[in-house]
Amino acid sequence: MLDLVCESVYIQEQDQLLIVLSGTNGSQFFVTTVPTPHLDGKHVVFGEVLAGKSIVRHIENLPAPSDKPSQDCVIEDCGELIGADAETLPTKQPDKTGDPYEDYPEDQAAGDEELKGTEIVKIATELKGYGNAAFKTQDNDLALDKYQKGLRYLHEYPEPIEGDPPELGKQLTSLKISLHLNSAQCYLKQENWERANFSTSSALEVDGCTDVEKGKAYYRRALAKAGLKDDEDAVHDLEEAQKYVKGDKAVESELAKLKKRAADREKRQRNAMKGAFADL
Repeated sequence: MLDLVCESVYIQEQDQLLIVLSGTNGSQFFVTTVPTPHLDGKHVVFGEVLAGKSIVRHIENLPAPSDKPSQDCVIEDCGELIGADAETLPTKQPDKTGDPYEDYPEDQAAGDEELKGTEIVKIATELKGYGNAAFKTQDNDLALDKYQKGLRYLHEYPEPIEGDPPELGKQLTSLKISLHLNSAQCYLKQENWERANFSTSSALEVDGCTDVEKGKAYYRRALAKAGLKDDEDAVHDLEEAQKYVKGDKAVESELAKLKKRAADREKRQRNAMKGAFADL
């Protein structure tokens, strides 16, 4: 949604999400997503993104291997909002989960202020809760969206700084591991094995994993690798999981299943070789 201005205003401040004409006579425009001092005084600003900022961020983060997004970004409809509809737009409305936060942390802080570590923990904790509630209703896509959103906020504050509460470091670590593991569970439900493998590996890379968390991570990564038909690495991860969660029934069951699958495959290969030699 655009906040239109009538007069010609040139970029002079380090604002973000400004809508700017790319030339003087054409209809092309671009949206700034970072400070652009090199454009100061050169291009006319005719609007500002007040609502729907997440759409801009999603487009911004699309892979673009050759300066072109990997998928088309199309304006299917447009128009003008006036009156009360326009006035209420700048206020971010909670979605159906109750989540009131911007999808990307850079749009959440007011003006040039940065979010504090305690605010990041509060937001990420609430997002985890929204994700858990969605997961319980089997809405895996929505749950994953909340978990990944929480990780985006945590990415903005990787570790405590001087003056932060002493418990903040453990809170950041615990949330990061939990959100990676929960994301992996959603990816497994979607049978997105590559992303499940990535999320579990990311959890294992975080310093401070407890034994239980390591057991979960190795187990879920094993499921991802089994989905990728990498049974050898899957067995290795399950054996690692056994070191941290001894006697876990799920780990033992999956390990037995994979070992049986390997034995059956070896038996078929031996029978095939016997048949090949018998034909000579």
